Amino acid sequence: MRGLLARRSKSILTYKNQFVGKSGIEIGGPSQVFSRRGIFPVYPIVESLDNCNFQATTVWEESINQGRTYRFDPKKPAGQQHIVEATALAELPSGAYDFVLSSHMLEHTANPILALSECKRLLTDDGILVLLLPNRTHTFDHRRPVTTMDHLIADFNAGMTEDDLTHLPEILALHDLERDPEAGDMVTFKSRSMRNFENRCIHHHVFDKHLAVDLVEYIGLKVHAVEEINPHHILLLASWGLTRQCLESHGCHHDGNPPPRTTYSNAYAGKPQTRN
Repeated sequence: MRGLLARRSKSILTYKNQFVGKSGIEIGGPSQVFSRRGIFPVYPIVESLDNCNFQATTVWEESINQGRTYRFDPKKPAGQQHIVEATALAELPSGAYDFVLSSHMLEHTANPILALSECKRLLTDDGILVLLLPNRTHTFDHRRPVTTMDHLIADFNAGMTEDDLTHLPEILALHDLERDPEAGDMVTFKSRSMRNFENRCIHHHVFDKHLAVDLVEYIGLKVHAVEEINPHHILLLASWGLTRQCLESHGCHHDGNPPPRTTYSNAYAGKPQTRN
């Protein structure tokens, strides 16, 4: 399982009932942060949980078998394991899940807007997205600049695919290997990074809490809470601001595609937001 244990999220107390007896899917994982002793412990309270991973063998989980094989909690039945790119979930029906979990996955995809748009499409009208991202200040990315929203939009408009290595020069120049001992020396790290399509180890983009909020708002979700949690987590909870039916009545798209670009705001005001 990925991730380090830390203090518990404040938001779990407010949003716990959104997960009790509900069915969801995790993109990547399984993740310690959602386990019984994790910062957002929803594994023990959900009814069922499916999973999506990009290939049958990963650096984190080694061998993965498609089918009802996803073991996320010893006291829960296995969920359905899908082996498919997070940016191409066409085999999964829209509105199929009460919640979507994603922990430290989005930085590994070359097209975050497309990946999050797929997550949004999978949610029911009152479904909730739980997104965790690395806080660059406390990771090996601390020397790299935070990615701009304009850059993420450009990647989406360009149809960026997972074989993209345009960020590699910056990564090789600024990655702090002292904070990433598993990466080895620079020769080993460069060799692994050049094969990123196979292993998905590099962080294409660098996030802080403001970019995380802007990104989620850009795809048309409403942010309800955002927290910075030690040692290196940004935790964000979001849902449809309007139901699909309401969006349709206003002539808006609800097929998972992001809306036309507007002026996006920083919803973060120093503390978790609450529902209206």
